[in-house]
Amino acid sequence: MVKNYEEEAFKVISRFIALSLTPDRLMKIGAFVVCYGQFETTLERALWTLKEVDVKGIRPFTEKLASDKWFECLGEGNHKLTEECNAVLKEASLTALDLSNYRNSLIHGYLLPIGDTPSFLRNPAWHGEKRNKSSGDAYIEEPLLDLAILSAWTLLRLVRLTEKVFEDETAESAIIQMASDIREARSFSSELRYLRDLMNYEKY
Repeated sequence: MVKNYEEEAFKVISRFIALSLTPDRLMKIGAFVVCYGQFETTLERALWTLKEVDVKGIRPFTEKLASDKWFECLGEGNHKLTEECNAVLKEASLTALDLSNYRNSLIHGYLLPIGDTPSFLRNPAWHGEKRNKSSGDAYIEEPLLDLAILSAWTLLRLVRLTEKVFEDETAESAIIQMASDIREARSFSSELRYLRDLMNYEKY
């Protein structure tokens, strides 16, 4: 008997829907994951550009670095770029650090199906274990997934420009013009990462 794979997959999806991971939320989670993945993939090539490294025939230096080190390299910019451009790259690196924390909690965290808005909790140390990696949360109530998607898209646009900054004479000015978008994405990403702390603060 031939399996109906679409039907079988929908049974799995239905289990998540029953836990309040609605079709709209699942769609937005998927969009965020794809967009963030494209950001990190493009970021690697952007770092080769910033470090002015020709990787043909060699092992890229990025291959042995953790993602947070990638973000540090982005924030270092390049001495050939203007101060304004490097400032945008620095802000983008801090944005990426916060957004990656949210992404890691969403992808690797425990699903907590509490109420009609589930969340994800990463490295809770429920068994008393000690870890080098920090704990983290990912909340998905509206409009948080929208903020995550927009932040990832802004970072993707930024690293696409950075990748060709020494080839396209308009790229550097375009990066500088993204300053306000990057500041907005930084605000979004910071809220996503530290939402639990904000909710515990009486003025939130």
